[in-house]
Amino acid sequence: MKKYFYTDGTSNFGPFTLEELKDENLARETPVWFHELGEWKSAGSIPELTELFKMTPPPPPRSTPVTPAAPKFDLNQKPPKSWLLESVLATVLCCLPFGVIGVVYASKVETRFYNGDLEGATRASKNAEIWTYVSFFSGLIAFLISMGIAFAVIQSHGRFPGCY
Repeated sequence: MKKYFYTDGTSNFGPFTLEELKDENLARETPVWFHELGEWKSAGSIPELTELFKMTPPPPPRSTPVTPAAPKFDLNQKPPKSWLLESVLATVLCCLPFGVIGVVYASKVETRFYNGDLEGATRASKNAEIWTYVSFFSGLIAFLISMGIAFAVIQSHGRFPGCY
């Protein structure tokens, strides 16, 4: 009885009988080998395996080959400043809501840059910078206001209320 093997390009599978091979969902292009064959051939080119593909249509023809798009940036170019560290620090130390917005924009900078969207990466960097500064200064202003209120209360009462 003939035993068949097939490969996905990295691993070999088998041995299989012809009946077992029907359950493996091979494509016409799948490389197949058996002892009498000598070298790997596509499953669709082996006569006894053609019955596996009677109900499977061939792949549709391609009118133009698909080639990956070239990156839209110079490979030596560095991405814009991400502001990630600064926005995380501003979030933790100053103002949580505005800092989170800065972190979100900062996390988009490198992703957009390496996907070829230099304009989007630059825009995300600028937004991260803006929201980081908004977070920092709003936290600073809130701190100064609270210190001013505390100072005013101490001045008017001679001590902080509740302290004896």
